[in-house]
Amino acid sequence: MDELRRLLGKGNNFLALYLAVMLPTYILPYMGSNSLLAGVATLGATAPQFLLHLVCLIALCVFAQLRGKIIGKDWLVALPIGAGVFDMVPLLNWIPLVPTALHVVALVVGMKDDGDYPPPEDTFS
Repeated sequence: MDELRRLLGKGNNFLALYLAVMLPTYILPYMGSNSLLAGVATLGATAPQFLLHLVCLIALCVFAQLRGKIIGKDWLVALPIGAGVFDMVPLLNWIPLVPTALHVVALVVGMKDDGDYPPPEDTFS
């Protein structure tokens, strides 16, 4: 975990990791990852696309949490959480620009104070 904190201490690395994990969240809905109809078609079983989508959203939250702790903006994690809610909750997932706006704000805020921050020793305390 220390390596991940050291990696996210640089804004460019945060940008690359966040974008790499964010892109599948835009591709997977076309495969039914956030669709109620996909759940009905699989007779209530959890689709692998849904699980992959959920893992990507959780990874975005972890990256934002670590980056927020490093740059002193602990609230940064709220942005990918909000994007995940608008991505996965029925009816809210019909509003496609809200998750995009929240992701863009998370990237801008995460990159804004792009100093070479050393990882704090008490990130998880």
